Amino acid sequence: MSHKKEAMIAYLKKDLENAHDIDAKKLANHIRTVGFECRKCANCCMSEFGDNTVIVSPSQIKLICDRYGLMHDDFVIPMPSQDRDENGNIHTFEWRLKRNGECIFLKEKMCEIYECRPFICRTYPFYLLDGKLVVCECMGIGGIISDIDSNELAGILKERYVREIKESIALFEKFNGFNPRGHGNLCVHDSEGEHWIE
Repeated sequence: MSHKKEAMIAYLKKDLENAHDIDAKKLANHIRTVGFECRKCANCCMSEFGDNTVIVSPSQIKLICDRYGLMHDDFVIPMPSQDRDENGNIHTFEWRLKRNGECIFLKEKMCEIYECRPFICRTYPFYLLDGKLVVCECMGIGGIISDIDSNELAGILKERYVREIKESIALFEKFNGFNPRGHGNLCVHDSEGEHWIE
């Protein structure tokens, strides 16, 4: 393992320790102060209102496949990338939901996989960066949110943050550089390893 890779994993493991220490009650209080009430406009799912890229981890992909009887290729594609190895193969990190101007699971402003939608969707318009709450642009910001809903959202935000760091650690542990040894012309690197695609 290279020194740079070891350093990155050590850094992420420290982040993970800090993530576990996040006070969900304080986070819920912050969410209540900001305020949020979903207006069910579905703007966050449509590209005409911004970047609606939804990154999904292997575990989230498996959950959707199992719950809805879908195949991996039915709804995810590799994240775009220009990174190439010495043989010209493209290398990228992680997967994203397919879209055609809007998320492929959006039908008449309703999510077809609502019960197991990805974390990025469940926590929008909030996310954690370096353990701090970040608020995205959304018409629902400033709305009234109940104690129950803010506590639930804080718990999901913390869970998402922890899982994302764990995914990053697993990815780095399995990552061995852009090796041109696979079968295909595109390689997706994720927490499960390398996936070569023709």
